Amino acid sequence: MRAWIPPQHGVWAMLLLPFLAGLRLGLDWWHAPLLVGWLTGWLASHHFLVGVKTRRWAKVRPQVLTFGAVCAASLVPVAVARPAVLWFVPVFATLVGVNVWLTAIGHERSTINGIASVTMASQMALIVPVTAGLDWRPAIPLAVLTWLYLVGTVVYVKSMIREHGSRPHYWVSVTYHAAALGVVTLWEPWLGVVFAALLIRAAWLPRRPRMKAAVIGAVETVLAVAVLISELAMPL
Repeated sequence: MRAWIPPQHGVWAMLLLPFLAGLRLGLDWWHAPLLVGWLTGWLASHHFLVGVKTRRWAKVRPQVLTFGAVCAASLVPVAVARPAVLWFVPVFATLVGVNVWLTAIGHERSTINGIASVTMASQMALIVPVTAGLDWRPAIPLAVLTWLYLVGTVVYVKSMIREHGSRPHYWVSVTYHAAALGVVTLWEPWLGVVFAALLIRAAWLPRRPRMKAAVIGAVETVLAVAVLISELAMPL
């Protein structure tokens, strides 16, 4: 199973949060193939990037071809039925290009690569309404709030795992979360409650002994649910 589904616990919050937030504007049965295509597309890209990094293409070829085929079979009908979704393709392609390039030069764990990935994911909050035949502009606040949270997870998780104990990375994470708290509080004061909790975890948990990745992922899942609830409740 690990050869097909990577044990990256926190990534599912990144994939599902913007999708679920976008559903707030309206439901459509085309959302089902969109979700399948989105998840299998990420899985295909993950294994492709593993191939780029390791050059062991034979090991990842079955996963890339299988997930890629399911992704295409799911998304092509969506694009035919809702051609407006194609307007998002150039941005997606550019960000995927950033992922491929940074992986090829050995910087797949860089902060820039992480931000490119969460920027790609945040667009789903806009794509979901378009898939329902709706205007994407009312969903901009949802995409922005999702992006602010997900960028925070990039710098926070780095301070918890690969750079645990690094004071520069710790303070980058704390400073970012403090700035994000200020932004959302000015924007919608009650959102500050959720982002204050994010700041507390960014300031407190990295100072504790190293935690298991599964525990870090579980904490982020709970916080992602809190962010989602705030997105569903915020005025648009």
